Amino acid sequence: MAVEWGADTALTTQTAIDNSTEEFIGTIDLSTALSAQIQLEIDNEGGSVVDNVIISVYATLDASSEVFGDKPYMRFTIKPDTVALERHPLVVSGVYKFRIGALSTGATDTYAVGGDYRVRIT
Repeated sequence: MAVEWGADTALTTQTAIDNSTEEFIGTIDLSTALSAQIQLEIDNEGGSVVDNVIISVYATLDASSEVFGDKPYMRFTIKPDTVALERHPLVVSGVYKFRIGALSTGATDTYAVGGDYRVRIT
């Protein structure tokens, strides 16, 4: 059986992500798919790399009301190597629907975070 992928879909790019409020860059529905491959784009908006970026994935069982978990299904931290745009892969499976949040770990750097994704259908 051949693997079938959905269309390349853009996530919402959030800018000025700091350490005060988590910003959400997209909600992805896996109710009819097996997994999602996400290509995160993280861009440091400052002139230095001091702070990390926390990426969190929150899951929900709800189709329409979207009551997401209070705690993330998964979370990881990225320390960018440079102040230039960097791309980081992420694969999510095993949940009905999820959203991706981003937050800076400190007050020095702000980030723009966005990207694209495809869902695996078969």
